[in-house]
Amino acid sequence: MNEKLISYIKKYVISFAIMGIASFFVLFLRDSKLTDAPEVLYLNLADAFTIPGMIILMVGVLVWLSTQGTFDMLAYGFKRGAGSIIPGYRGTDEKFYDYKVRMDQKRPSGYCFLFISGGIYLLPAIVFNVLYYTL
Repeated sequence: MNEKLISYIKKYVISFAIMGIASFFVLFLRDSKLTDAPEVLYLNLADAFTIPGMIILMVGVLVWLSTQGTFDMLAYGFKRGAGSIIPGYRGTDEKFYDYKVRMDQKRPSGYCFLFISGGIYLLPAIVFNVLYYTL
């Protein structure tokens, strides 16, 4: 198989595994049983799919903001501040423009799987919410 395809498959498998573990954790905290009333079961399942799905989507938003350079000024300020406050730490005398150009060259790509897997994981949450509110 192609290495790029294997890389994509690994990303999706890992993200769905993390969301699955988080779903079981939410169900465990809710003390959900199959013998519960259907309304309670639908509510617990809706929460178990909504919480991990939204967390993955928000992580995707943060990664996207980071790759757009939104936090560059903040990171540069902390780095310069650490150089002036911490004794023995010698930061570089790099100007912000040089820092920004250097960081633009190191930006990660290929994080769209976070949005796709989070969106797919929210589909059962919508179904369970509809079932909960129609009963």
